[in-house]
Amino acid sequence: MNDLDQLKELLFGAEKQALDSISERVERREIRTADVADILPEAIHQSHQKDGELVESLTQPVGECVQRGLRDEPETYADALYPVMGPAIRKSIMHALRNFSQQINEAVEHSVSPQGLKWRWQASRAGIPFGEYVLQKTMRYRVEQAYLISRENGLLVDHVHHESSKIKDSDAVSAMFTAIQDFVKESFSPDRTGRLESADMGEFTLWAVHGPHALLVCVIRGVPPKSLRADLSAILERIHFRYGDAIRDYKGDTSTIPDVEVELERCLRFEAREESGETRSGPPIQIVILLLLLVAAAAFFGVRSWMYSQQQDKLDAALNATPGIYVTNIDRSGRNFVVRGLRDPLAADVIDVAGSVDIPADRLTVSMRPFQSLQPEILAARAAQMFGPPESVDISVSGTTLHVSGEAPSVWRQTLQSRFSNLAGVDALDVSRLTASDRAEFSERVASLSRSRFFFRSGVELVEGDAGRLREFASDLANLLEDARSFGYSVAVTARGSTDSIGDAAANAALADRRATFAAGVLASAGVDARTIRQADLDNTDGPQLADVSQRYVQFDLQLESMPDLP
Repeated sequence: MNDLDQLKELLFGAEKQALDSISERVERREIRTADVADILPEAIHQSHQKDGELVESLTQPVGECVQRGLRDEPETYADALYPVMGPAIRKSIMHALRNFSQQINEAVEHSVSPQGLKWRWQASRAGIPFGEYVLQKTMRYRVEQAYLISRENGLLVDHVHHESSKIKDSDAVSAMFTAIQDFVKESFSPDRTGRLESADMGEFTLWAVHGPHALLVCVIRGVPPKSLRADLSAILERIHFRYGDAIRDYKGDTSTIPDVEVELERCLRFEAREESGETRSGPPIQIVILLLLLVAAAAFFGVRSWMYSQQQDKLDAALNATPGIYVTNIDRSGRNFVVRGLRDPLAADVIDVAGSVDIPADRLTVSMRPFQSLQPEILAARAAQMFGPPESVDISVSGTTLHVSGEAPSVWRQTLQSRFSNLAGVDALDVSRLTASDRAEFSERVASLSRSRFFFRSGVELVEGDAGRLREFASDLANLLEDARSFGYSVAVTARGSTDSIGDAAANAALADRRATFAAGVLASAGVDARTIRQADLDNTDGPQLADVSQRYVQFDLQLESMPDLP
């Protein structure tokens, strides 16, 4: 090693060893695996505490693993879940039976017979529902014997029985039942999956409850209820939970399964006997009274329900006949009603409609959503709300046409004609029977402006004061022509120039025309359409030959045209 290498070793030796160690850990798979395994539990814990991303990531792969395991080894999973699924299923069945018992309890809870009162008292002492106690009293059965048989080899694990039962060789019974079970599989189940679960032998019934490693066979006297099988399954599940492994490996040594007899004796507790009673020649008086009360109550509630149904029909008919209301449904809860649907804001109130059929507001719940109705009555009301007509005006709707009749100011009529198209559901307006209430006033305005005269000093020079009067007249005339359109009129304006009789007739005619043209120009400057002004001369040749200023004027004549007949 030269000096340079020794120098490198001294300066970077430690770092090189660290890098070599890191490279070795990265390159060797077993070391990386050990490192990941060392921190994997903590990493999973921290990731789970942080958010739900870990659960989302593992949901699909874990689910696929469970599905594959259930498909490849269903028996293993079935054996593992047997102690869990059994109680869950039994709990569900017991819940259903409890509901059934509750229904029976409600059906007979008003029983006043001596037997019923006695059973009720006994049920209360026993702490069980009355209906369930009645079921127990009306069923007759008893579990006489119980056999626990190994499914692996058919050996009898244990056997219990009532003292009054006649017992023969229990091992022979076990072997015989196992042989029958195998015979059923071979003869009637091609895939050997069938199994014998019950058999009838005179007054006895054999029930077999199958478990993963053991078979519970019970000999029952009488007719057992179906719920008994769930109770026997619970006992077998308990035995598997405590002795599952020992039963699987059972070879005939009962010491390997201690105290299993105590569990089997639970089967002998299931029994029910019907108590004997005296024979009656007829139904007791209490039952007769009870039936009469039930009939009377049924009649009372039936009549009351019919009356409420009639009220509901009347309410439905009244609401459907009310414009602007659309009912989707009416629900009845006892004597109260719930109304749902649509209501136009201008329609009658639902509570008022219900009051018209004698249904008070405290029995009514209204849930109506707003909408815009296109019924004629509602459209007429909406038009009245929008335009505010005078009292002398009537509004109605036929199809999509708004009919307006009566008397109204011309300004209101003009507003109606310009805005009626904004009313939804209306396409046309009929005002043929609508007259203007201010038409006479307008005619007076026309008459007051007609034949107005403005005098001239000479030529086209107006006398003092008439220039202002002419401008005021022009403004009033412009307003009059504007208002005439709202009445359906057109006004013809004629300007007539006049001169005195002094001078040449041709010169006077030219001067009269100039004066009419001058006055028309003043009107046009005030906004009067010059096309509506006609000019004409006044004939003063028959008058005296005087230089009179009263003959030097221009006169405006107004005439209404296309005017409808006045009322």
